[in-house]
Amino acid sequence: MADYRAVAKRLLAENMNARPGETLLVVTDTDTNHIGRPLFEAGVDLGLESGLFEIPPMERNGMEPPESVARAMESADIVVCPTSASLTHTRAREAATEAGARVATMPGITDQMFSEGAITADYEEVERLTAALTEKLTAADEARIEAGGASATMSLSGRDGIPSDGIIADSGDSGNLPSGESYIAPVEGTATGTLVFDGGLAGVGVLDDPLTVELDGGRIASVEGAAADEFLDATSGDDCARRVCELGLGTNPAASIIGTVLEDEKVYGTCHVAFGDNLGFGGTIDCDSHLDGVILEPTVSLDGEVVVADGEVRV
Repeated sequence: MADYRAVAKRLLAENMNARPGETLLVVTDTDTNHIGRPLFEAGVDLGLESGLFEIPPMERNGMEPPESVARAMESADIVVCPTSASLTHTRAREAATEAGARVATMPGITDQMFSEGAITADYEEVERLTAALTEKLTAADEARIEAGGASATMSLSGRDGIPSDGIIADSGDSGNLPSGESYIAPVEGTATGTLVFDGGLAGVGVLDDPLTVELDGGRIASVEGAAADEFLDATSGDDCARRVCELGLGTNPAASIIGTVLEDEKVYGTCHVAFGDNLGFGGTIDCDSHLDGVILEPTVSLDGEVVVADGEVRV
């Protein structure tokens, strides 16, 4: 069994740039506290003023944590969130980074993910790939995704790409750990065509059969596949939950498809499209839900330039 405390110390020191005397808040839940506690203990070892907040598991990705947790996040220098559901796209995370906290979210973190795979990556290489793709996303007006004999397009005009490279070293930085993606909020209402998801799907896991999603006016128009009912149930809360909110490109060569979207969406040479909230990264959709689906070997073009194809990043 991996030494979780040692992994946690490396994560805090190398990925979070933790310095003695800083304040650390670990937000965990009753299903992930076996990872949350080693992070807390590692913070103590490193000379951080460390605190641990344990809450019941949130019902879904993007759901806001209790107000007491949100306030505590704003007052810390470093916030690490190993939780069952994602706090990445929440007002609480956004407020914490606006207050200057360095925030790492770890939604759906598993024992395997905390000890091997994406978290062991050469993050200097991940940083290089992510920066190059982020620059191209920011410069592009349109993205085209081709996979499974289908294609979809969406406007990126006026939107900025965002790097999530696993290096969360400066005040106000945030991202997932493990990490490795460049992502962007497409212009709302512009996504059209058909996406064929064949990797991982939030709330479902590894897809044994492809899931075909038809888009019209930036929204889900129809869904076909064995996981269609599960997918539709997961996006049935608010109307906003079925709106296209994100395009992301995976940049972590050490990541693999394991059925947990935190790692699945980071796999090198993949892309993912999400539905729901994007208010925290340049979009206008305010939603209490965020659901990602992964496409394994897409061809992704930005203004006609192929940047991802055949499982490779071409930058």
